[in-house]
Amino acid sequence: MAVVVLLVVAGSTVGHLASVTRIALGAASEEGELLARQLYHQSSRVLATAPTPSPEVLQRDPGIRAMLEGIVGYSHTVVYAAVVDPSGRALAHSNPRLEGEVLPRRQSLEHLKEWSTLRSVLSLLGDPDVYEAQVPMVLGERPFATVRVGVSTSLLRQELGRAALHSLGVAVAALAVAVIVGLGVGHMLLRALRKITQGMERLARGERGAAADLTRDDELGELAARVDGLGDRTRAEGILDNLEDAVIVLNANRQVVFHNQAAEALLGRRSATALPTEHPLSTVVAELFDHGIERRNASVEVPSPDGPRELAVSSDRIIADGDRTGGGVLALRNLEPVRAVQSLVTYSQKLAALGRLTSGVAHEVKNPLNAMRIHLELVKTRLAAGTQTGVKDNLDVIAHEIQRLDRVVQGVLKFMRPQELNVGPVAVGSFLDEVARLMEPEAARAGTKIVLDIVPDLPAVSGDAELLQQACTNLVTNAIQAMPGGGEVTLAARRGPQGTIEVRVSDEGVGIPPEDLDRVFRLYYTTKPGGSGIGLSMVYRIVQLHDGRIDIESEMGRGTTMVLTLPAAPP
Repeated sequence: MAVVVLLVVAGSTVGHLASVTRIALGAASEEGELLARQLYHQSSRVLATAPTPSPEVLQRDPGIRAMLEGIVGYSHTVVYAAVVDPSGRALAHSNPRLEGEVLPRRQSLEHLKEWSTLRSVLSLLGDPDVYEAQVPMVLGERPFATVRVGVSTSLLRQELGRAALHSLGVAVAALAVAVIVGLGVGHMLLRALRKITQGMERLARGERGAAADLTRDDELGELAARVDGLGDRTRAEGILDNLEDAVIVLNANRQVVFHNQAAEALLGRRSATALPTEHPLSTVVAELFDHGIERRNASVEVPSPDGPRELAVSSDRIIADGDRTGGGVLALRNLEPVRAVQSLVTYSQKLAALGRLTSGVAHEVKNPLNAMRIHLELVKTRLAAGTQTGVKDNLDVIAHEIQRLDRVVQGVLKFMRPQELNVGPVAVGSFLDEVARLMEPEAARAGTKIVLDIVPDLPAVSGDAELLQQACTNLVTNAIQAMPGGGEVTLAARRGPQGTIEVRVSDEGVGIPPEDLDRVFRLYYTTKPGGSGIGLSMVYRIVQLHDGRIDIESEMGRGTTMVLTLPAAPP
């Protein structure tokens, strides 16, 4: 508490001193400018009433003399006031001995207003200096004189010192209050903790009716109530006998000092004894006591009246003084019910995954079927018009999509076993051109346009050309679907970091919500009505098979960019 209060008071003190400094400098600046203007107006009136304006008029005028002396006597920060000619010679000065002398040039008070708070404080804490408020006087159209009023920082430092003493007094008082309150609160807390500790010690000794004997309405009272509840629960007879898991407690001599009913069948009798050397659990006990190895759900086969039984054994050390083992606890769980439940869950998951995979196959088949249908329509239209221009290209695309359908069917089986890659150098520009050519009819039908932006002389990537083409086709399909109002899909390629190639598929669509960015690659996760959620997961899997990485850059309402980072092929 004292440290926190000290930090708060220190921060408040610094802020207060900075504020006082700014206020004092501002007040001194305003006061200097005000007095300089008063002296300027008085001097102007004297010159205006004189038959022949001259410096001697200012020196002889009693009003000017009285004002010069009054300015210095009235102000707490002004050290002199003077009227000087353009060469800096004093025509009239609050100190008559300096009249006729050339006064040194001083910095203007206007500069103080532009300083930062830190520089202002340092200027007051450093060597004393004088700053001037300056008002020029013009006679006709030429400079006649300048009114200069000097303000000293040493006088301002006294104001800052009084503020610092005030803040120091507040800080000392606050720290004293914090220490007193902290000692009182600490004493109450420690007294409550001692009672809780005593209750825990009595509970550890096995005393019946052990309680923390603490009634409070705060967190310590709640902790004491929990300690009392723990004592009630540990004193209840047969609490561990109701557990389905077997529990065995060993002392430092490796003797069984407690076991519940579930463990009785494993040990054969309830009396305290050491585990037989030939017992399967003796190995776990030896590892625990001799080497400090704690097991978690280790599979052990133990004998039972119904025959050998497989159990999951967990062991924990009971630490005595230092790091010495004071005993151990063995927890044994029958794995047969767990295995039955796991088998049922696994079977259910396989059935659910098979259903989702079936729907995913339909999604993958739909894309080539749509492309085939579009190109068949183009062939029909061109043949009806009596022209064969472009028919061969359409037929090539249809044949290619038929092969793609075959690969999709084969891909269902590949989901169940490791993918075999036909790895080789793949020219990035070539397979992106092919993707654009295949997707151009679908893009035109949706009112979108595919744009290529490929850096020249890119090295080839190391991968399977067909799988990479499939991944990019899926991404372009998603990009087209993300732009219901049309737009551009950009296929770009450039060099990436550390010898990689970046392939970017960008759209101008609706974007992906931030909460969905981490889930779009999950298998069968989809946000589209009727979507299968397999397209992007296949892209993710293809990129992983190529030792690559896929990232998403998306902004709602502005579009999405999928960035595929693939390793470049070796030279």
